Amino acid sequence: MTKHEHKGAAWSSASKARSVPMVEEQLDSRDLFAEARVITITHGSQVYQLRLTSQNKLILTK
Repeated sequence: MTKHEHKGAAWSSASKARSVPMVEEQLDSRDLFAEARVITITHGSQVYQLRLTSQNKLILTK
């Protein structure tokens, strides 16, 4: 298991998986937000949302 695989991830048939390129442990936010302005991130049992604002800023909320 690599550090990016999640043990016990619940993927339904309706889930849409996609790849986001990473170069030297860095992601480009344009790739992350190519399809939506909100991304849900799970960290252990916690759920966070990363939002791209209308002013092109990032906000992480729990």
